[in-house]
Amino acid sequence: MACKLRLPAFIMALALPMTACSTAPCLNKYYTWDYERMPLDQAVQKVSERSSCPIQIDPALTQNKTSHEIHLSRQPYQAMRHMLWGTGLKVSRTNEGLKIVSRHPVETAAVPAAASSPAN
Repeated sequence: MACKLRLPAFIMALALPMTACSTAPCLNKYYTWDYERMPLDQAVQKVSERSSCPIQIDPALTQNKTSHEIHLSRQPYQAMRHMLWGTGLKVSRTNEGLKIVSRHPVETAAVPAAASSPAN
């Protein structure tokens, strides 16, 4: 009788971590990506359209940036990582799709001005 009570608790203990790490189903399929370098905003749009995965990104991050070329069969997350190489941006998985952010976010804290004249 004691085993019957412990079994469901054991199963629940295993199920909770699995649901916490779930990602969008659109990220599981492999696609053949065959793209040359292009403006980064176009690359993000192509990956989103092809995979049907929403990609969250601040449009200001894509200005004046070019994607890396890709000629591979990969999942959308891996493809986006490859295309972002050298742009200073990084991609992460979300419950809905993907999110792209700056690899080195700008510090918002004000830096105090230092005196530039040498001390006598």
